[in-house]
Amino acid sequence: SRAFSIIDCFTEDEKELTLNEISEKVALNINTTRGLVQTMLHYNYITFDEEDRLYRLGSIFIDKAEIAQFDFTEKIIDTIRDDLQRIADQYFVSTRFHSVENVSISTLIERRPSRSRYMLTIHNQSDFPLTASASGKIILAHLKTEHLQKVLDEVRWEKYGQGTITDRETLESQLKNVAENDVSIERDELGDGYSSIAVPVFREGKLVYTISVVST
Repeated sequence: SRAFSIIDCFTEDEKELTLNEISEKVALNINTTRGLVQTMLHYNYITFDEEDRLYRLGSIFIDKAEIAQFDFTEKIIDTIRDDLQRIADQYFVSTRFHSVENVSISTLIERRPSRSRYMLTIHNQSDFPLTASASGKIILAHLKTEHLQKVLDEVRWEKYGQGTITDRETLESQLKNVAENDVSIERDELGDGYSSIAVPVFREGKLVYTISVVST
């Protein structure tokens, strides 16, 4: 329980702590705290910066977080798979579930109409333009202002379809609507004749997934 108390000392606001600060937070004497911390250092639950004399959470949490995230995502996919198929069949659209990491997006699952003569799908591309896709605009709409401005500074305003937004002012206005309504719409932006609607999925206030439908 004392070891868990030490782990809980580290937060978003306090990522680095001295031994004395840890000792004060867990209300243990300095020698007891030092012994616990040394054991946690041995098992990589904590790291120590010799130069700054500061402790941080260890690298083991990166691996554990990836395992937990994968398991969590698999459970969500199992939960929504049938619903995505039902929507695809009812409205003759392609449905997609995306994972969001920083300013990149990857498709975790796609469902297409079971009884349609034609099926519409979109190829995954590493340079998928955030400014011209429904899910991409959700990502942009939920970035902090400073981060958003840096991303937009690097945008190449190419025209992919007759509806592609090619100026910053129009896009920023649209992103405000997306942030307010949590719905993003794309019409003829990635190519003529194609449209998409996307909604965000949050976990503890953070954007982690999007769900979208694509159709003509």
